[in-house]
Amino acid sequence: MSSPPPTKPPRGVKQGKETSGLLMSVIRTLSASETNEQREKERAKLEKEYKKSDARLDELVAVHAQEITDVMQKFTAVGTALSVWGQHCEAAVARLGACRGLLRLRRDDLRRLWADARTHHYALQMLTDIERVVVSERETRESLSAGRVLAAAYTLKAALDTADTTLSHVDALNTTRQHLQAKKRELVDVIVRRVNDAVYRGETAPMTRRLSARRRTAILLAELTKNEEVTDAYLQDITPEYEASLSEDDKTFESTVMISLEALGVLEQLKEATEKFKVQIQNELLEVIDSVSRRIIDEGDVEIDQECDEDGETQEAEGVTEAGRPLARLVASLGEELRACAARNKRLLQLWRGALQKHRLSDATLHTEQHYWSAVQQVLQLLLTEYLEIESVNLAAQRSGTTTVEAAGSQLRLTDYFSKKRPQRQHTKLFRFTGPTAVTPSLQARRHGYPLVCRADPAHLHAVLPALHALCADIEPLTGGGECSLRAFITDYVRTGESERLASIARAAIDEAMRSPSAWRERVPPPATNAKSGERHRVVFACCAYSWQAVHGAMRHARRCGASGGTEAARAVAGTLSPLATQCRACPHAAPPAAARAARWLADDDIVRFLQSLHNWKAMTGDVPETKQSAQELKQAYEREAEILGSSLGDGAVTRKEIISDMNTLADIAVLCETMDWLSANIRSIPSMLSGAMKLSEKFLNDISAAASVFDEITHKCLLFLHLEMRIECFHYLGQEDREGENGSEADSQQSGGAAQLAHALLAFHEHASAVLAPSRLAYIFNGIGEMMSAAVVWRWQGERGAEGGAAARLATLRHCLAALHLPHDGLHRAHAYLHLLACTPQEIITSVREKGAQFTELEYLNAFKVIGVRRNVSSGDMKIHLKQLSTALGHVGVTV
Repeated sequence: MSSPPPTKPPRGVKQGKETSGLLMSVIRTLSASETNEQREKERAKLEKEYKKSDARLDELVAVHAQEITDVMQKFTAVGTALSVWGQHCEAAVARLGACRGLLRLRRDDLRRLWADARTHHYALQMLTDIERVVVSERETRESLSAGRVLAAAYTLKAALDTADTTLSHVDALNTTRQHLQAKKRELVDVIVRRVNDAVYRGETAPMTRRLSARRRTAILLAELTKNEEVTDAYLQDITPEYEASLSEDDKTFESTVMISLEALGVLEQLKEATEKFKVQIQNELLEVIDSVSRRIIDEGDVEIDQECDEDGETQEAEGVTEAGRPLARLVASLGEELRACAARNKRLLQLWRGALQKHRLSDATLHTEQHYWSAVQQVLQLLLTEYLEIESVNLAAQRSGTTTVEAAGSQLRLTDYFSKKRPQRQHTKLFRFTGPTAVTPSLQARRHGYPLVCRADPAHLHAVLPALHALCADIEPLTGGGECSLRAFITDYVRTGESERLASIARAAIDEAMRSPSAWRERVPPPATNAKSGERHRVVFACCAYSWQAVHGAMRHARRCGASGGTEAARAVAGTLSPLATQCRACPHAAPPAAARAARWLADDDIVRFLQSLHNWKAMTGDVPETKQSAQELKQAYEREAEILGSSLGDGAVTRKEIISDMNTLADIAVLCETMDWLSANIRSIPSMLSGAMKLSEKFLNDISAAASVFDEITHKCLLFLHLEMRIECFHYLGQEDREGENGSEADSQQSGGAAQLAHALLAFHEHASAVLAPSRLAYIFNGIGEMMSAAVVWRWQGERGAEGGAAARLATLRHCLAALHLPHDGLHRAHAYLHLLACTPQEIITSVREKGAQFTELEYLNAFKVIGVRRNVSSGDMKIHLKQLSTALGHVGVTV
């Protein structure tokens, strides 16, 4: 920036004396002057001052002349010295220039020599690295042969680093680099295979050799010192030296896996190895199946553990056949192997996750326990496909493809399957592949190479179900608690194939048993399929026993299915009860001769309802508790029954065609009664047998109850028929005496022939029935027979000659019969009273009615008066008077029974 122009000082203001120099004064003067006059004045002033300064200078020079002279002399001397030194410096500079030239030549020589030395050094170093890279492949191979994968990994990693960094410009090593990369991939495969062996085949000693004490100690120490949470510090000690220090007996699963994972970390292949391990899980599990199958084949037939159900009954016989025993042992052994592999796989995941953290890698690509169990379910589905001859295991496609088919098929009723004309419908295959064509497993064309321990058969399913249920129970908590795919596979197979197979086998067994020549003739003790029902029955028809064994076996198989489709299997098997009931209804013993009076009465619903309303029937069926069964009520029921049936039978004689005199026929009906009751009890036990294994629907329980009621109906029909037959025979045999008397029998013993024949028939049937019928049903048939005898005798004595001669003998015969049947004689009191009534006069009878009341019906009194009138030759007039008095006495009492 320029300074502002000077300004003229005001006049009259004197400037201070300037001593800074003439030049400055001149400049100031000239700048301050405004006119030439002023400048002249100022110039004159300056000249004056200059002269003063010159004079002052001369004075000072004169004063300091000597000092100036000395200074000049010294200055001259110094200049001379400087000239001499300058010459010396020029000579030194010349010498230095010559030295610099010489040093430059030597530096170039030294630089050349140093470059040559460095070239030789690098050449030697490169040759050393090349040799190390070349021999690393051999060292890696030797380390692998010695089982030291970590040392091999370090060697190979160092060689690869050298070849990719220091020797990256050496094109001659390209082939070697390719070999090293291939060796690296091979080493990674070896390490992954080693990890697979440790997980899927580790810690299992050969069957022919026991583990050494040192080996067992190492395994025990590894378990005791195992750290559940794997950290970096846990893996720091894994070095090649540590690997080399381990002997064969010191190696454990933990050490093997940690060394292998550290080797993968050195090779920077931890993430890639996770993918390799993940995709090999299924193949490794197939190898486990192969090894276990070969071991079972080599060992031959070995007994498997038998399982017991809640009742203490072994399930081995029902589910594991001789042909399916190897498969049951295979699946049980596989279950143990797969659980052990799962435990090792879980520990492997912990160690692998720790190794990834140590090398600062993400564990997102690491497989999980779900991957393992998913592969387990897949290989087990393949195994079941082979052994059960299932066409395919693609359940998702099968489910989605058959949804409409199942919806249409669910509308079919089970009875349609067993009708004479089955509904026409298209049969769909059990399973389907969506892509390639299905392959039926066989010994010639199979999907996998593992050997079969037995011939494929769908019936083998129930041999392996217990082990599969246990395995599914272990898998499902790990998959969120829902249904696992293995259980879904079994459920679909049971629902779509096995249930129908069980039902068809049961139906075929029923048809075979019912069509055998000995059907409805051969009798056997009830098989021990249900101990509680077997205790109440002594003998049943063999065809029914064999049929029930088939149904029971199918139900036990359905029970084994449990939650895996057991409900559908049970429902399908329950449908076989309908054809069994049809066969039992068609039994020849279930249709008595139509001419029999008892058969005609059974067709009358009023009589059946009357009999079933009595107290003795309710007591027999258990509708009335035993504590509430009184003798008086039973006696009233017997009397009521005798009165109603007697009034129906008293309308005329019972001919021989109206009774069944063949004891074998009655015995067959008794056996049929017991058989149907046994079947009903067994059918009602089905829900209790299945309740612990599956959840039963209300519809299934209703179907079972309806099926059991069919057999109850047949049982009740047979029991009522025998009950009526015994009572009708009382009227038949006791009514014959009237005709024998008319024909003129010779003696009292012969006059009691009807009673004797009745006693013989009752005792003969009792002898047959006591060995067949249950005590309660036997008691229902025979209890109250005394009251029926009394009704028959009273009906017989109401004839004009009914009470003539032999009455006491006949009553004695009937008493002996009741004693032989272990029945009380109270039922004959009415007959004794009527016999005593016939011995009284009409006036005595009238007096007794007036005093004690009526003991018989008005019709019985009238018939008694008629018999007494004939015997005592009472005139008709007197008889009319007596009858009028009797009517008055009955009317006075007001009781007419």
